[in-house]
This record gives sequence, C-alpha cells and structure tokens, in this order.
Amino acid sequence: MRTAVRGALGSGWLVRVVGRKRKAGDDAALDRQVAAALEFQRIARMPTLDSMEPVRARVYAEQGLSPLELEPVAMAEVIDTHVAGDIPVRIFVPPDASAHWLVYFHGGGGVIGSIAASEPATRYLAAHTRCTVASVEYRLGPEHRNPAAIDDACEAYDGLAERVPAGGKLAIGGDSFGGFLTAHVEHHARTTGGRRADLQVLIYPLLDQTLSSPSIDRLADGYLLTRSMIHWFRRNYLAPDDDPRTDSPWYWPDHELAGAAPAIVATAAFDPLVDEGDGWAERLSAAGVTVRHRRSPSLVHGFLSLAGAVRAARAATDQICDDVIEMLH
Repeated sequence: MRTAVRGALGSGWLVRVVGRKRKAGDDAALDRQVAAALEFQRIARMPTLDSMEPVRARVYAEQGLSPLELEPVAMAEVIDTHVAGDIPVRIFVPPDASAHWLVYFHGGGGVIGSIAASEPATRYLAAHTRCTVASVEYRLGPEHRNPAAIDDACEAYDGLAERVPAGGKLAIGGDSFGGFLTAHVEHHARTTGGRRADLQVLIYPLLDQTLSSPSIDRLADGYLLTRSMIHWFRRNYLAPDDDPRTDSPWYWPDHELAGAAPAIVATAAFDPLVDEGDGWAERLSAAGVTVRHRRSPSLVHGFLSLAGAVRAARAATDQICDDVIEMLH
C-alpha cells in the first residue's frame, strides 16, 4: 500500500472520509487493501469536500489525484475539441481502435470533477475496450444548477454521435454522477429521434436525488463517499426550490424503461448508493432490457480511482471492460 491516500469520489480524485469509527466485525467482507486506505485516511485527518466551498473543493480535488490511480496509458491520439458550440470534449483514440465509440461522463456530484481528473480511467477504458472514448466536460453547480449538466450531456452526445464512423457502434457511460447523466442521455437519445445508444454503462450510479435509498443511512460514514458529502453535492447541484424527484431517473415510470439500450450496471457493496444501483439493474431487467449487473462484494464507491493499486478494484474495472467488449464488439 502506498503511504499517501485520498479517498475516491468519481473516477479522478480522492477525498478524506470522516465519520463513525467502524466496529470490529462490521467490515468482514471489505477488501483488505481498501480497509487499509480507509484507516490511513482516518488517522491523517485530511479535510473533507463538504467542509469547503465548491470552488476550493474543485481545486483541492484536482490537485489531489490519487496515488492509487491507474497509470496513464499511451494513446495513438488525444484530441481536445468542442461540440455543440462550446462544450469541451477530450477524445482518446487507442492504438488499435475499433470503429466503436464510448461517450463518457465523469463523476463528482454535479459540483466537482473534470475530464482531466477522470483521465486515468478514460485512457484505461479506451485501451482495454478498443473504443474511441470521448470524455465530456459539462457545467457544474452551484454556478450552473440543474438541469445545465443534463442539457450539456445530451447536446454533447448528439454532436459526438455524428462523428462515429459507418459501422461503428455508440456506447454511453459514466461513474457516479456520470451514471446519472448516462441514464438521462440514453433516455434522451431514445425519445427524441436521434442516434440511439447501442450500450449504456453505469458505474456505481446516482439515480435518486431524494437520497432516500436505505444504503445511504446504512453506509453513512467510513466508506469514502459519506452521507454528509452526498447531501453537500445535492445542495450545490439542485436549486433550492427544485423537486428532487423531477429529474431523478429512479422516478421514471416502468413503461419509460422499456426499449432502453442494453446496460452494464456496476455496483459496490460498501457504497451508500448501492441500493439504487442494484434496484436500477432490477428495474431495467424487469422492463425487458438486457442487463449485465456486476456487484463487487468488497469494494466502495469510486473504485475506479483505486484500480492502480487495489487488486479487487482493478479486477472490477477489467470486468467492466470485458463486458463492453462482449456486448459492443
């Protein structure tokens, strides 16, 4: 285990976790390498994102890239461009790229995160799926509250869909809040008459802005993402008078899920969002959607940011890549 650790939230940064001191026996199934990282964080007493103003939290997160991140993978080409006018996109083309594309949305609760912070994961996904990965930079709260991020994600998808070569398939995906955006983009693509997605990849997704999943209380503290952080993100993403049900995919009626793109849903047993991710996989399946549900029994939210050193996190990441290859290629 390396000697400096910052806890993960989304795919590109690590933040300290505070909260309850876990009792012996609570974490019998928790990965040992993850448990060691959590214990180091508890002792180090690093500041938490929810103790900061959003601007400072972004800088702190961006500067504090995890020493447990995946090592950057060389690409044949990296292209910085804009779509839909002024939405930044970074495109990663692997050396043996197929004709298929993956449009990717980073995590960060709609408040922090960036294409730069998520780059270790997006490079890895490109290299190991042979997809060209287009990583999207969307507007963040509180400067740009809901639905700015959703609007940007949908507009970017529409613009990028035009770039997929003939014969290429188009996937969409994201981690945490990026999973929230993935669900919205898939729904948008399916209901507006544009290019429909061939696959959706939701990695420990946020789906319910009411924050009523039992696992948010059951796993409230001590596992990287905390209940306090989740509420901090929502306060800074939603407007004060927003109904949190309005743009939560969880509250879409069952008939709106029928006909959705085949899905990979990756969840982690020690993630406060695990219940809604597991439940979403079940709802999609019940609606007749092809679903590959991967539930990691020993991992926490943000395991993509641990995959450079935590063996179980690397295995879970590799499984996602294998599933993309099998379901897309």
